[in-house]
Amino acid sequence: MSELEINLKKIKSSSKMSDSQKIKKLYDLMLAQNIEPIVLRLSGYIKSKPMKIDYLLTFTPIRIIMVKKNVLRKMTDPGFVAGIGPYLYYVLSEKIKFSDIKIKDSFISKEQDSAAGSKMSNEFSIKYPDIKKMVFYPDTRTLISNMLGTAINENVLVIHTVKEKYEFRLSTGKNGPYDKTLYWLKTCLPVKISDY
Repeated sequence: MSELEINLKKIKSSSKMSDSQKIKKLYDLMLAQNIEPIVLRLSGYIKSKPMKIDYLLTFTPIRIIMVKKNVLRKMTDPGFVAGIGPYLYYVLSEKIKFSDIKIKDSFISKEQDSAAGSKMSNEFSIKYPDIKKMVFYPDTRTLISNMLGTAINENVLVIHTVKEKYEFRLSTGKNGPYDKTLYWLKTCLPVKISDY
């Protein structure tokens, strides 16, 4: 059993810590070991005339990484892609064992990070100190009604940085309902999330 696994088990089994305390402890542990864990993933797009540009948003304790989806990824996107990162899920849930974690999907490796530097047009990141404001709200213009009820099709995540504003539209089909996504954004990210 590795030192990381032992420490994660200690965090997971602690009945004295709240979920937010466990998250903070996990971040401290990972950063002390020079690991940048994936905390949350969302799938969205930015409207850009004349078309939309699809992105995969990866949140870590340090930054938000935005990767443009290529044509193949768009066509083979399996649908629901959002979720909390494997290490975080392990610490907070009784449903997963350490052996269930796929290591390559759990953190940003130095190789991935240096490869990203050569693909600057497809990937960029924003560090949390550069974010002035983050807003997340349900887009009531996408409200649909049928005989089963009403539902909102998209939520909006707006990130205001010192230099730019990014407005991502997030499908509820791929990212889950507004209240759950808002909960994880507020719980996992070291930046204040406001809603309209």
